[in-house]
Amino acid sequence: MSIDATQTASPQNADHAVARGEGLLLVTGDGVRTFPLLKDEITIGRAPDCDIVIANTALSRRHAMLRLAPSLSVEDLGSRNGTRLRGERLEVGKPVALGVGEAFQIGQLHFVVARARTNADPSTAPQGESLQVSDPTRGAASEFVRELAASAISILILGETGVGKEVLAQTIHDLSNRRGAFVRANCAAMAPSLVESELFGHERAAFTGATERRVGLLEAAQGGTFFLDEVGELPEAIQAKLLRAIEAREITRIGAVSPVALDVRFVAATNRDLAAEVEAGRFRRDLFFRLDGVTLVIPPLRVHRERIGPLAMQFLAAARGGASQALDADLLAKLVAHDWPGNVRELKAVIERAAILAGSGVVTARHVAITKIASGKAKLEPVRPEPPAGDSVERQRIIEALDACAGNQTRAAKLLGISRATLVTKLAIHRIQRPRK
Repeated sequence: MSIDATQTASPQNADHAVARGEGLLLVTGDGVRTFPLLKDEITIGRAPDCDIVIANTALSRRHAMLRLAPSLSVEDLGSRNGTRLRGERLEVGKPVALGVGEAFQIGQLHFVVARARTNADPSTAPQGESLQVSDPTRGAASEFVRELAASAISILILGETGVGKEVLAQTIHDLSNRRGAFVRANCAAMAPSLVESELFGHERAAFTGATERRVGLLEAAQGGTFFLDEVGELPEAIQAKLLRAIEAREITRIGAVSPVALDVRFVAATNRDLAAEVEAGRFRRDLFFRLDGVTLVIPPLRVHRERIGPLAMQFLAAARGGASQALDADLLAKLVAHDWPGNVRELKAVIERAAILAGSGVVTARHVAITKIASGKAKLEPVRPEPPAGDSVERQRIIEALDACAGNQTRAAKLLGISRATLVTKLAIHRIQRPRK
């Protein structure tokens, strides 16, 4: 099968390829292109008889052979340019093993097998491998992430709670050069009865209480990036409307007759196994494929323990007004040994609490106690001193705010006029049991 790659492959073709369990190749460096991998051996070059034809002068007529079986590998077919893998010149005629998500380079073109082939049945939920991003910040963005950001392709970000999915979404927007705003919709925090109005907006008198026209979050992201955080929480009825908005690139406000054209880049994130949600019938398969142009996975902090020390110093410096800070060696050892189930968000909260508890003194291991839990894993907990004298009024205000907000810490913090992180710190200082919301 010959694929003409002089134009970007259509999203529809890519969706069907993935649904059938075929591989998917991403090519960046001259725009972003996606190609289904339908065979075990695929030739790449400029010649019309290649399986993937790319009209780029960096390529020879028959430049490289990509093999998906018996294992994933790439071979230089004798081009003068050479095929590069992680910057190293490959020996002509000698296949070099690749991993899914690992890039090889021909000139300025970068090739990544984003999914390996499977024998999946079309009726099953989507399967496949994804690209990993260990550091979601702008300064650490790889060339491949920068090229993805500059494209219009939809991106799905996966990762545990607290790994930095929103940070990566913001990074993608910042690197996209889109002039519109970065607009975030927290799908888990919106009341089910208000989700449609929040996302799509409404006209005056569209329903009881609609006293004026309201522009929805999607429309507010015109020319920019729309970030759907915790997209797995969207009600099924709203999933259908969102699918229509992505496909037609237009929305209709509640109560309106005429649609509004939409120029928005979609980035979605979830800590759920969205493929499993599709299999269970809780998330629409067609919407999954629309959002899953490229999947980026942020691994948990425990997988990259080398980041713990620098992050802790960064958070400590921020807590103390930006001054450079050093970490006590014993404290650093305890931080690195911890598994951080809450990831970067948990580390940040622990360091901020430790800085408050240490006052103006040096933050040491005694400000962050380690106890054992039933599973045998270490758990970090801040030392809890007696509440300062005269703070009984503040303690009562916090309790009343939590009661008024049914234990929701984000809403209680807003009611008190403080940040959520500050509220969490005050809960520890005042020995108030932290709600699970």
